Amino acid sequence: MAVTAVMLSPPGAAAVALSAPEPLRVDGVTATQISFHWSQNASGSVGVLRARVYQDGALATTTRLQRYTASGLVPGATYSFHVVAADDAGNTSPPSRTITITTRGPGVVPPGPANLRATEVASARVGLAFDQPDDSWDVGRYEVLDGGTVVASIPAGSFNGVPTINLALRGLSAQSSHAYTARAVRGAIGVSPSSNTLTLSTPARTDLVAPSAPTGLVAAMDRYACFSVVLTWTPSGDDADPPSAIDYEILVNGAHESWVRGAGTHTIGMVPVGNNTIEVRAVDSSGNASAAATATFPRPPDCTDDA
Repeated sequence: MAVTAVMLSPPGAAAVALSAPEPLRVDGVTATQISFHWSQNASGSVGVLRARVYQDGALATTTRLQRYTASGLVPGATYSFHVVAADDAGNTSPPSRTITITTRGPGVVPPGPANLRATEVASARVGLAFDQPDDSWDVGRYEVLDGGTVVASIPAGSFNGVPTINLALRGLSAQSSHAYTARAVRGAIGVSPSSNTLTLSTPARTDLVAPSAPTGLVAAMDRYACFSVVLTWTPSGDDADPPSAIDYEILVNGAHESWVRGAGTHTIGMVPVGNNTIEVRAVDSSGNASAAATATFPRPPDCTDDA
């Protein structure tokens, strides 16, 4: 007779709260297969940690791997998946986020972003958010349009597995009207259907006072790359916006490099060889800009791009 060893919790031991497998990331979708993977924190688990993969609510497999491919699927059909972690002591995690995927096939148009909504409406900027489609694996970028004009292009790669994308549109005019939509651009397929249309108007500008200028700007070489610059500064204050709502514009040699919201630090990925002038200025939600803090960063001639 075969004997199976099972690891049991000590008598009276409390159940362990395992972490949910997150995030689920889709790796590929064909007419008959859907592949995805996930991350799992094994902290607190007893014995071997396994994943229970559910397809349309039914257990499809139990695996020690952190990836799964559903095969033999119907072209153009929609399937849902979620994952639960379980260990040898019988502890289980909460379920992961459920992903819903439609297999490819003739006439199937992969979905675009959905639920476009406003997270902030100020006189000079708006905050927007939208939900990514679960099968965003082949999305190259998202575009946000105001009417028929593209006003933002967002590379999708850094948001793999993130359900919601947030962005800010700056430099708007007070009391201006806008009709925003979002769409996905997939390399082999092209432009997706557009999201819902979000119509809004910016309020009148009542704040005319600029934030205080950032102080104590320091530009230091990144410890891992001689061509990267770590910036730190003392954050600004404003008469109307809290510190967490103040934007900082980063400029390198007079050219815009990036925006940072409510922080006193930023890393510039790469600067050219030679002396680089770096500026940081504070901008509030009404578009008032402070004087810039300035620092110089000398990238040495022997610092190569792969150093």
